[in-house]
Amino acid sequence: MILDLTGVRALVTGGTRGIGKAITQMLAAGGARVAINYKSKSGPADDLSRILGERHFEHMMLRADVTQERAVGTMLKRISESWKGLDLLVLNHGIWEEGILGQMNLADWRDTINTNLTGAFIVANECVRLMLEEEATVPKRIVFIASSAGIRGEAEHIHYAASKGGMIAMMKSLAVELAPHGFTVNAVAPGWIETDMTTEHLAKDGMRETITGRIPLRRIGTPEDVASAVLFLASRQAGFINGHVLRVNGGETL
Repeated sequence: MILDLTGVRALVTGGTRGIGKAITQMLAAGGARVAINYKSKSGPADDLSRILGERHFEHMMLRADVTQERAVGTMLKRISESWKGLDLLVLNHGIWEEGILGQMNLADWRDTINTNLTGAFIVANECVRLMLEEEATVPKRIVFIASSAGIRGEAEHIHYAASKGGMIAMMKSLAVELAPHGFTVNAVAPGWIETDMTTEHLAKDGMRETITGRIPLRRIGTPEDVASAVLFLASRQAGFINGHVLRVNGGETL
């Protein structure tokens, strides 16, 4: 089975590092044109653009804060002007901060909810308008990058778990709402994945051993594990999968 994305115009938010970088590279290798959003750090964006350019993959780098509606609108305008439409949206952006009830403050809560959940709404709201403007020649897909925390909860990260649970609810609602237009909308829920965001936590004394001990496959996941799931959900072969949460966690959460 060949997962061919030739002709697909994709946008990946938070697409220059970690899971987002792996998704971007895998979509591009599958034949998609990829617009890669990042918030502020130009170094990783420049490095990724160079890698994609060396392989002659068509792409564009788009700097924008997903919590700012005007910035997102400008980003989508550039995609529209360059590619005349959009077929695939991967909502990968997000932050993961510790937050213990009774110790965190409202600003901590709002920052995570605003970035992870409200940012997903702002981007999806703008993208769907563009995706509906033209007759579909390739399948229309939206993939949310959620988390196991959004399914089972996560102690000391309640704002993160709430934001990811909200994303899953948003995904299921859009799966029903957009199905008459030929869209499929799904989510990937990663468990523990080796990224810059998790490195510090996994480096704590005994933490890696404790976590891998809870995972039946006895390893931490890789960004490519998640990207492979996204590639499948973006493909024509996933055309009858809609409103599903695909767990990529080695069996930790069943």
